[in-house]
Amino acid sequence: MKSKTRFEWKRQLALLCLGALCLCGCAGRAAPQAEVLTFPAQAAQEGESFSVSFDLPEGWTASAREPDAGQDVHEPLALASVTSIYDLYDAQGGLAGAVGYSPYEPYEGERDAPAVVYAAIRMGSVYRFDTDESYEVVKETDVGANAVMDVVLQEGGAGGSATLNRGVLAYDRDRAVFVAFELDAGRVTAQQQRDIAASVAFTA
Repeated sequence: MKSKTRFEWKRQLALLCLGALCLCGCAGRAAPQAEVLTFPAQAAQEGESFSVSFDLPEGWTASAREPDAGQDVHEPLALASVTSIYDLYDAQGGLAGAVGYSPYEPYEGERDAPAVVYAAIRMGSVYRFDTDESYEVVKETDVGANAVMDVVLQEGGAGGSATLNRGVLAYDRDRAVFVAFELDAGRVTAQQQRDIAASVAFTA
């Protein structure tokens, strides 16, 4: 009887420890929060307005960048060649990313080719979204696809060192527009990048 009681006590203790570990794991995983941004961000900018919804890590905020702030292609998070940019700040208030949009010119028979959709941001010699080697679709949608990739800042030209950030791209073939996220690789994990990409949706 004593042996059985001791066994039951150990079993209950093990279950309690397992439950505590599960609670700690759940508490440590921040819940995503829904964000909806309207493009163009400023009424003075041209273009038919539309909205994009996506999930951000808990505590993050988005703030429209001033149109005259400039986009230096030699700086990370520049989002060169797109417009109507929102800056993304993490829970500590640090600049963690940026998101903007751009129209594109679809070609008959090539409506979904990344080389066509993202032509404006994939060919830069200094700053570009890598839609070739690191491009990976994480979600097919009714109007296009959402993907992750590297964002390359090539310092000093083709022979210089490269800084890599995390990118997210999604397009809407009906509107012929795309949104581009550049995320600071030092503040955003690969899983957070994929979570954001999987959550992007175009709305009216």
